Amino acid sequence: MRQRSRFFAFFLLMAIGAASQYAQAANFVVNCDKHESISKVLRLLAKTNPLGPNTITVSGSCGGNFVIKSMDRLRLITRNGASITDRSNGSLAVVDIEDSRSVTVQGFTINGGDGGIGILCSTASVCYLTSNSIQGGGPGHFGVNVVRGSRAFLESNVIQNWGRGAFIDRSAEVFSSNDVFQGNGGSAIVVLNRSYFESLNSTLDNNGLGIEAGGSGVFLGGGTISGNSSDGIRVLAASEAIFSGPTITANGGVGVQVKDGSFAAFLAASITGNLSGLDVDCEAQFPMTGFVDRTGGITNCVEPAAPAPRESMK
Repeated sequence: MRQRSRFFAFFLLMAIGAASQYAQAANFVVNCDKHESISKVLRLLAKTNPLGPNTITVSGSCGGNFVIKSMDRLRLITRNGASITDRSNGSLAVVDIEDSRSVTVQGFTINGGDGGIGILCSTASVCYLTSNSIQGGGPGHFGVNVVRGSRAFLESNVIQNWGRGAFIDRSAEVFSSNDVFQGNGGSAIVVLNRSYFESLNSTLDNNGLGIEAGGSGVFLGGGTISGNSSDGIRVLAASEAIFSGPTITANGGVGVQVKDGSFAAFLAASITGNLSGLDVDCEAQFPMTGFVDRTGGITNCVEPAAPAPRESMK
């Protein structure tokens, strides 16, 4: 076993040296079923080629908690459905990305511990999460946590069985496309403190709540928010939500709640059949809505009447 490990490390050093010498992309293959180590590759790359481009192709069942710090143009991918499982009993993120630009995590099953985090994107990082299954081990923490000025681009992931599916905080941005958020005990999405969430055809069904936004922005282009045990969306505390095509139905509370000086514009949406009796609920103090009549649902929102056209002077 030790001899194999030494050979693997020697091979990595030789590969990195060759890549650096010829200014080419470095490519590595790690098979966790053969006791090869993602951590060793990351440590070596951090010392020898942190600016990339680097690709680590992983197979097998991996265990551990991995930190990617101050590394750019890194792809952590799998072609055969590899898994990474938390070993910290929920005290650490499974994958922790810090101060790194253009980091891709693609094709993995991420198994988080109870109370932990699946993937953390922090400290002005730019993260690309594609075709992963990010699943919690209990009521725990967050599937995806994007904070501190970071940006994350999510495509075709399944994020399920967490306390909250995605937690976006402190001037962070998340762009979601064709993702599925399901079975999360709290909210599928939480957006706080001058952050932003944009969804294109993503599904936020069968969670505790769909979206909570506080002091932040939300844009929904298509997709569904349905079957959540509480409300579909809460637009709270000086937030803005723009609706351009989503279907919001069959939630246990209201479809959309707008309150606390927030603004919601319903450019195009189907918001009907939510179970509280109201589909769009305007609450004190001073909510603001636009085009709520386009939703087709029951509402208590009041919008100012359009001014009568002025007659032209003859």
